[in-house]
Amino acid sequence: MKKIILHFLLVLVATNALSQAFTPGNFVVVRIGSGAAALTAGVAQPVYLDEYNPCGDLVRTIALPTVLSGSNKRLTLPISTSDYTEGYVSLSQDGSQLALAGYDADPGTAAVSSSASTTVKRVVGIIDQSGAVNTSTALSAFNGQSIRAAVIDGTGIWASGGSGGVMYATLGGSTHTQLTTTTARNLVVVNGQLYATSTSGSLRITTVGTGLPVTTGQTMTNLPGVPATGSPYQLFMINAGTGSDVLYVADDNQLKKYSLSGGTWVSNGAIGALSDKYRAVTGQLNASGHVVIYAIRRNDNSTGASGEVVTFTDNTGYNASFAALTPRLIVRANDQQVFRSIVMAPEPVAPSLAASAEPSLYHLQLTPNAARDQVLVTFDNKQLSKAKVVVTNVSGQVVRRVEGASLQSGRLTIDLQGLITGVYYVTLHEGKKAITKKLVKL
Repeated sequence: MKKIILHFLLVLVATNALSQAFTPGNFVVVRIGSGAAALTAGVAQPVYLDEYNPCGDLVRTIALPTVLSGSNKRLTLPISTSDYTEGYVSLSQDGSQLALAGYDADPGTAAVSSSASTTVKRVVGIIDQSGAVNTSTALSAFNGQSIRAAVIDGTGIWASGGSGGVMYATLGGSTHTQLTTTTARNLVVVNGQLYATSTSGSLRITTVGTGLPVTTGQTMTNLPGVPATGSPYQLFMINAGTGSDVLYVADDNQLKKYSLSGGTWVSNGAIGALSDKYRAVTGQLNASGHVVIYAIRRNDNSTGASGEVVTFTDNTGYNASFAALTPRLIVRANDQQVFRSIVMAPEPVAPSLAASAEPSLYHLQLTPNAARDQVLVTFDNKQLSKAKVVVTNVSGQVVRRVEGASLQSGRLTIDLQGLITGVYYVTLHEGKKAITKKLVKL
């Protein structure tokens, strides 16, 4: 039986950072092409980040630079008719930043993927939670080869590409360290470990070195139990009880699920036929502890419009097949546009906590039910109009969120089942104010 220990009340007053540009719970699609001109394979195109709400309504669009501006470089991408591996976006480990790799080239530049990196730099774009774009990281890497993906942690950046393998650089830098000679596709960082997808030899879903490597000579190793066949593209992991132990991946034109059991990744089924051509997938836990999934399929560039976003909720749980679930179409690409990859919208990092002279703000109280891994949250709702309750881990990642009608009674129960042991923070937000309590799950 696990126990939940409550600690003393901590209060903070939020800064202007709470005026969010991205909305937590929304998702972001990497779109190639403006829709104004036909898309030709290999030719650099403008790139956009489209933010959608969970219903598939377009919230806003961020255009990545197509002209030089100060230290910011251009970031363009081509479409592909072969491996579809350029333009994979990632979310930082703390959930606050997006990373995307492309080319410092004008739209219309032909054969951009095979260009010399001395003349066409490979650029990593970093987009923070406020929507600010930083494309100052420009590398003479992946010479004559495509750059496919990037991920950021702190100021460290890891990028993947063609035969250049996996590179390490720092934010705003112009130099890089080659970590591997093995090619990779999508990159993610979860629980302090760098992961990659690949189709090099027998490699498919791998770790890259140990932790977050920064030196040469790293080895990519397949996750135990995952087949050394197929063609994996984008992936994401969810903590279900013992760490990063549920894996979703767009693999060989389908969506596949694996759970880590006894040190081995066990297949939990597949969704979709080969003709569905799934290329990208993301998701997050909802307040019920289920996984809400968003994925891109029909991404084959065979028509002017390429790509559609589907969603479904995996309520089957840890180490259970999700094959019977049915995705629901919510967004389709317009003419002459390609949906390349997808990721959850970045969120603010959990702020540093400090004692306050307002220890009784909203009278927030937590009452644990250790036998059922639940916490009863109560508060004075008389002064609240647009409140939300968020549970974050020590890395600032949101693991539970409740808002809307569920808060009108001034009490709710949050299910903590499936979360690993450790420290969490329960925060009640209202406008620019927030109050936080700390709990420890043993």
